[in-house]
Amino acid sequence: MNPSDEPPAPQVSSSAAPADPWSLWLRRGDQLFVGTLVIVAIGLMGLYWVRLKGWGQAPIEIDRLPARQYDYQLDVNQAPWFEWTLLEGIGEKTAKKIVAFRDEHGPFQTIEDVSRVPGIGPKTWEQIRPWLTVSDKATLPTPSNSIP
Repeated sequence: MNPSDEPPAPQVSSSAAPADPWSLWLRRGDQLFVGTLVIVAIGLMGLYWVRLKGWGQAPIEIDRLPARQYDYQLDVNQAPWFEWTLLEGIGEKTAKKIVAFRDEHGPFQTIEDVSRVPGIGPKTWEQIRPWLTVSDKATLPTPSNSIP
């Protein structure tokens, strides 16, 4: 065999080997695209976090009105029995007794007259007293002109 018959040996240059175009299993263009997407996503998440934290926003203070108790006044001489049942401690039976007492004895002159109705004890009277009122006596029907 002749030394001239051998194929020439590859020449090794002293410079470094070229970079692998498939690093991270992506081509260079794909790497740029994914990198850009990651940077945009991180930026959007940062903006969202800033918005959640409320930077640059003043808190809103809401002035609330104090709790108000139900303001209900019941006219003892005009109220039908079903309005009496709206009061705490007065049921249907007691309400009908109050209306029957008023029809039998005439209109109540004062709210204390309601306490004379059978079935209204001291405890019930104290519960309903703040909600009672008496209408003007000039508009009250008298027993003589009431319907028989």
